Amino acid sequence: MFGFFSKKKKPQNALDELIFAIYGNPPPPKRANVLQAVGLANVLLQGVIGENEISNQANALNDGPIPYSTHDLALSTALNFFKQPEHVPQLFEAQLLARMKMLEWLQDGLVAPMLVQSFDDVLYKLYKPGQ
Repeated sequence: MFGFFSKKKKPQNALDELIFAIYGNPPPPKRANVLQAVGLANVLLQGVIGENEISNQANALNDGPIPYSTHDLALSTALNFFKQPEHVPQLFEAQLLARMKMLEWLQDGLVAPMLVQSFDDVLYKLYKPGQ
């Protein structure tokens, strides 16, 4: 109530600072449902990327230190594929739909606002008209 029992941690590195900025200090425990995140990422990617590849990426991200929610993990997983230059031509239409879905998730409080901003910034730079 007065901060006496607060368990705030000091950031030990830049990754800790990022996690605290996105999720608060202390951050929540890991809570992503990886199987559901894979399905959501597959929807974002419109089936262009194989589900096995998506699953491998989602598991790799989930094994890291970031305490993703299910929807955050889906966004981060999909972003990995949207950023790969060899996929940009096939994913142009998918990124438009993914951005709309991301906004829906943001309005529903399912994704971290800082992650949404990063996702949108990256997609804008890669897929903006005239590229």
